[in-house]
Amino acid sequence: MILFVATSLLAAICVIWVQRRFEADDEHKALQLVQAYESQAKVTIPAVIAQRHPDKVVEWSTATESACFQHIRVHAVVHADPAAEPVVYAFVVDINGPSIHPGNEAGRELLGELDHPLPAPKGTP
Repeated sequence: MILFVATSLLAAICVIWVQRRFEADDEHKALQLVQAYESQAKVTIPAVIAQRHPDKVVEWSTATESACFQHIRVHAVVHADPAAEPVVYAFVVDINGPSIHPGNEAGRELLGELDHPLPAPKGTP
């Protein structure tokens, strides 16, 4: 009986460990996809965020939304004003697609801007 319980416990620990490794890999891939995606207008998500919030630090984070469907939520958080709430851009990444979907209204607006070229920086002809 002790051998049966020990074997079952070891098997459960192995399954949980392997599942967490898969989730960590999916989260890493989702973050890379969001940060590296380039639209047909040659605009990236980090470039739009940098244009909206110049000289502000962006904190990126990920969380598994659905391990079965490999849907990962990616957040880009910008603390634009210390006295105000941070701006959160949320995206849901389907690893199998791969595709990026908005996760909140700020994410939807940002994804809509990817189809338009960014304005030239001030001081350039």
